[in-house]
Amino acid sequence: MKIYTMSFILLCVLHCIVKTTRAEQHTLQYLYTLRSAPEDEPEFEITTVFDGLIISHCESPNFRDQSRQEWIHQAFSAEEWKNRDRFCEGEHYFHKTLTEKIQQTINTTNTLIQRQRSCTADGSEVSMKDRWGVNAEDFLTLDLVTLKWRSDSSLARTVRSEFNQMKFMVPSLKDFLLKECKPTLMKLKKKKADYLKQNQSPDLYVFGKSSHDRDTVSLFCYVSHKYLPGVRVRLTLDGEVLDKNVDISSPAPNMDGSLQIRLQTETSVKQPDRYHCMVDTDNLHIAIGWDGQTLDKKTLHQQHVSKEFRLHYLAYVGIAVILVLIVVVITFLVGVAVKGGILVGKKDYVKRNKSINNAVQFFFLLVQSEEQWGREAKADDEYYE
Repeated sequence: MKIYTMSFILLCVLHCIVKTTRAEQHTLQYLYTLRSAPEDEPEFEITTVFDGLIISHCESPNFRDQSRQEWIHQAFSAEEWKNRDRFCEGEHYFHKTLTEKIQQTINTTNTLIQRQRSCTADGSEVSMKDRWGVNAEDFLTLDLVTLKWRSDSSLARTVRSEFNQMKFMVPSLKDFLLKECKPTLMKLKKKKADYLKQNQSPDLYVFGKSSHDRDTVSLFCYVSHKYLPGVRVRLTLDGEVLDKNVDISSPAPNMDGSLQIRLQTETSVKQPDRYHCMVDTDNLHIAIGWDGQTLDKKTLHQQHVSKEFRLHYLAYVGIAVILVLIVVVITFLVGVAVKGGILVGKKDYVKRNKSINNAVQFFFLLVQSEEQWGREAKADDEYYE
């Protein structure tokens, strides 16, 4: 159940952040969680969210509404904080009655019930929203025109009828809007404007990153500030706001405790000063143009040249290394061959010398035999004469 609760709060916060980032409006949300089998978790809790920022939280059994932001704590007096504590405790007992009614109707005792109540100020108009969920499923939604509930599931039909017949339901809805939500929203809106006036402007960066094919550019706009909810961030091309093909990230924390929002789009336009990143609040307007450079202050053309140079340099180094290896291998092989040839040559030399000596000795013997035969023949001739 704790996972469902955190997911419910996170989705509500992200929805509010995206909404207030795109439009000139402010939203105050009251996120209720009621557990029939709480175990180690509180039976009842309310998380209050203003323009996507969690500002306070109260839970049973102490029902103390605690602020999580210093400027929020200063927005209310000590007596107003006590009133918020009493509001939290009163909501607990009121919703406990409604929760028991829901459990009896759907015939279960193990339920996780959530309720999202909110009011939104858009200019001079203030609107309200209210919806219920049971076990992470949509259950009831308030019709703002008739102030009647409509069912979002088959299990909610009986509950819808009983809720619509309760005489105190409509007055409680009006009291919440007029006495709790709207006054608190107006107070926070003014306090937020004063806070932004006293703090420095957001840090704004616009830079490009080339693609692999060099035909398109990934254009980024980074906005960083301690308070980003309610800040509008937009990209413009030649003065026209881009509504399509622009990715907007949810606020993410930085190491210094500030938040950042990132906008990204793909474009083939590389000329400087045509794209602008614009940041708007109630009392602030900042616009910065893209100068055609990357984050490290290099133009995309210079970046391409440096990349090509590095690639060529690595290629030349690789070729040189290969040539050196080839020379080393050839030198080694030649040395082995020469060494082996000398050894073989010595053996052949001895063998050839031995053969030559045998041939010479045979020649000398032959010559000697012929000379001796000649002498003997001559002696025979003289004898017969």
